[in-house]
Amino acid sequence: MARLIPQKLRTKIALRMLGFAAPQNRMKQGTPINQAKNLILVYQGETEAKYKLVKDIANYLKNEYGVKRVMRIAYLDVEEKQTPIWHMRKLESDFFCQSDLNWHYKPVKNVEGLINEPYDILINLDPDASIPLDFFVALSKAKMKVSNYSTRRNKDYDILLPPMEGDTWKQRNHRIIKFLSESPLS
Repeated sequence: MARLIPQKLRTKIALRMLGFAAPQNRMKQGTPINQAKNLILVYQGETEAKYKLVKDIANYLKNEYGVKRVMRIAYLDVEEKQTPIWHMRKLESDFFCQSDLNWHYKPVKNVEGLINEPYDILINLDPDASIPLDFFVALSKAKMKVSNYSTRRNKDYDILLPPMEGDTWKQRNHRIIKFLSESPLS
């Protein structure tokens, strides 16, 4: 019980720090998915099945819409030494974990290049899943940030799609792709 109190306090402080984090000064630009040159998918890396599903989404975006580069970045809620073998750093796939965070869960290592790259589109597949992911989105210089409804940091997003009752993870994220492919953004 005594161990939970500091963790709760740390989380409370982290949420407060996240609330004070200023949105990035970035060039905002709406881009239809079929005109995007590069895109980043941000998600909570929990299982190998989810890793493969996000990889399939990236391949779909490349093949169906001609996006040249689809980067995938996951937050793994483990220490780096405990990183699963299937989630190693690869071309167009990266992760950050607990050892890459500061005391209040802000990613400070292994993400600087990804945060500073002005991706045409950032899609957060798991809004509000973790404080480190929310910090990553807040700090990103992506030109357009899209997600499903977020309760924590909706000011970071250019487009937030409303939730639909009974939606699965896959259905929610399919709706994002469909929206981006059918909307005349510019």
